Amino acid sequence: MAVFRSDQSQLTYAMETAPGGDVELNNGTLETSSPYYSQLTADHAAGVTQITVDGASGTLVVGDFVRIGNMNQSTSAGSSTAVPYEVRRVEHATSLTGSGTLYLDRPLGFAHANNSYVVEINAASTTQQHKIITEVPGAYESITVPDMVPSYEPRYFLGVGQKRDWTKMYVGAQSFSGSLPGFIPLNGKPFRWSIGSVFDVPSAVESASTDIDGAVSKGDIYVTIDGSHGYSAGDYICFSNTATPQVTTSVSDTSQEIQKIAAFPSTNTARLEKPFRFAHGDDSAAREVSSSATVKHHITEQVLLDTMSWHLHMRDSGETSANDFDRRYVGGFVGSSTLSADEGGMLMCSWDTVQFIDMVHNQKEVSQSDVNPGSEAALTTLYNGDSLSAGLPRYSEMASISTSDANYPSTEPYYFSQGSVKIMGQEFARVRNFNLSISNGEEPRYYISPRYGRHRGPSEIREGRRSYGLSCTLALPDSAAAASAVGRNTATEFFKQLLMEGNYGSGMEGFNIELTFTRGTNDSIQILIPADYTSGDETTGAEPGLGENGAFLTSAPLPIGGDPIMQVSAEFSCRNLKIVVTDSEYVYT
Repeated sequence: MAVFRSDQSQLTYAMETAPGGDVELNNGTLETSSPYYSQLTADHAAGVTQITVDGASGTLVVGDFVRIGNMNQSTSAGSSTAVPYEVRRVEHATSLTGSGTLYLDRPLGFAHANNSYVVEINAASTTQQHKIITEVPGAYESITVPDMVPSYEPRYFLGVGQKRDWTKMYVGAQSFSGSLPGFIPLNGKPFRWSIGSVFDVPSAVESASTDIDGAVSKGDIYVTIDGSHGYSAGDYICFSNTATPQVTTSVSDTSQEIQKIAAFPSTNTARLEKPFRFAHGDDSAAREVSSSATVKHHITEQVLLDTMSWHLHMRDSGETSANDFDRRYVGGFVGSSTLSADEGGMLMCSWDTVQFIDMVHNQKEVSQSDVNPGSEAALTTLYNGDSLSAGLPRYSEMASISTSDANYPSTEPYYFSQGSVKIMGQEFARVRNFNLSISNGEEPRYYISPRYGRHRGPSEIREGRRSYGLSCTLALPDSAAAASAVGRNTATEFFKQLLMEGNYGSGMEGFNIELTFTRGTNDSIQILIPADYTSGDETTGAEPGLGENGAFLTSAPLPIGGDPIMQVSAEFSCRNLKIVVTDSEYVYT
């Protein structure tokens, strides 16, 4: 008997253009029996859950699936288009036969232009799709799945015969909270979600000069390239808002990014493997990344954080694809995360809290007893508008992300033995562990707005005040500094720094901290505190952290007893930081 096993589960993720809008080029076989089709009445941005249509033909039923995208009503294949297309389910409509507003089961993942077609499809058959939610965070062994947690409110009516029991149960708000604890990062992609954005600086690009023809927005997946570009599917292109992509350490364009070309629907129009992370203006540079190049990925703070979609795929022990159990969680906000390492171990990462605004799933059948008590017959009809009451809430059409679709990293972990720690400009050779925690003080908000299809999750999740905490344990055996050293790695130095309180005569300054893990040549992670710190500042004669609001030592007890070697468990408060990852992984989604 086939069963679902937790070790047969797979988590993949991807960036969303707007909160809740999972991205996937998805289509379906056009409905042949009195199909509904219409066109958008205006431009619609990613992230909206309502679309306005006009000139409708045919009849729509609540529960039907529609394809939104600029193909006409008779076109089934998506490969011929050069604009995004996606599938959503209709949860409510002001008109099912003409002009009106359609309320969708979840936000749009792409922007769609005025007059784009809205066409009813038969969701039983998917004919064209490009899977995007394919990133694997690292090596993980457990997931706290963010399935819906309902809230109930019992009410006690007045009346004879109540016997002190509640009379009626009402439903309240829903929440979707998960986590990914203690996984091994195999590249730097998981680090940015609680910090901000990431821009790319390759070590070299090809000399051929090409530009993009027409501006692109964040979330676009198609781009037109000027002239005879010579690019083909599989090439990596660096897009920059400067005349020539930056390949030095001095970076002015913090929206530079590398994308991989998936296909060319037409000679000059490319479809990317992943959507753009940034907007790029008309005539912005587009240069192929040199084949031998390495890339520095700069992870920097932003006020507004990107959200992510999670796709949880389960296949039974009989490996029967027809029994696949898929759940997709949208609008994911990484509220808190942790980077840590212990002596003798590996660099570890945790997404400690990840809150979502909603979820969908692929379970299309329900027992008839759910809608007709007393009958145990199975209802096998696809929930596609045949009967609203016969379908499970949140059933939707989406791609199943199989093992072959997932982008499993093949690189080695970052080991503790490859790390170095510099505090106050001095490298410490006896660091036993460190723990960096990031908290965004996030708040889910539930606004008064029309909801349909039993969706009562958060309207949005907003960033609060960000805070960083750093702790590490250092063995400090030396009573005096070596003559050649800066002199800040002694047993008494942390006692002195605690008394200084980060004030070195010019106000509250703090000091620099640099954490580095080097996996090989041009393969490393640097955590730099503060964000504008450059390694080597200490040799200029200026006090480290001068005018930079660096780290502040908040606790440094020097215990007597226990370990015979003097050690300090130091804790720091940090205003900001940045992370620079150097590797050969070109595309950081």
